[in-house]
Amino acid sequence: MRQVANWLELAEDVLYAIAGVMLAGVSLAILIHAALAFISEIGSTGMATAVIHLLEELLLALMAVELLYTVIVSLRTRSLSPEPFLVVGLVAAIRRILAVSVEAAELVTTNPTQFRMALYEIGMLIVGVMILVFSIWILRRCRGEPGRVSCPEE
Repeated sequence: MRQVANWLELAEDVLYAIAGVMLAGVSLAILIHAALAFISEIGSTGMATAVIHLLEELLLALMAVELLYTVIVSLRTRSLSPEPFLVVGLVAAIRRILAVSVEAAELVTTNPTQFRMALYEIGMLIVGVMILVFSIWILRRCRGEPGRVSCPEE
């Protein structure tokens, strides 16, 4: 039985390593695509729109890098921490806020009902961001990082 467990742990490590290499490749591909798209968009859509799209792509790359960090930590410590997933959720929510803001700017005059719905979505995303930030703060506080006052006993 011990031998089977060792093989399964090795298989887990190999799968994590493959996922890590793929995440690194995806992150690099996103960054290259973002740079090329930014250069081409500057002339066609204008600087403001190109910068917003670049920021969205950079946040997507940051999400992939944060997942890569999670894989690395999992390989090193053989444990899984919730904080990197909360950070990915936070970045995803901020990315969506940017996207909806750009869409909403175009809807102000053309479709007031859709504009109002976009504002509701932004509001809900902001609530989600606040919940994620609070969750990260609680995790860090209970883990004993700087600023820790006290943490309820488990």
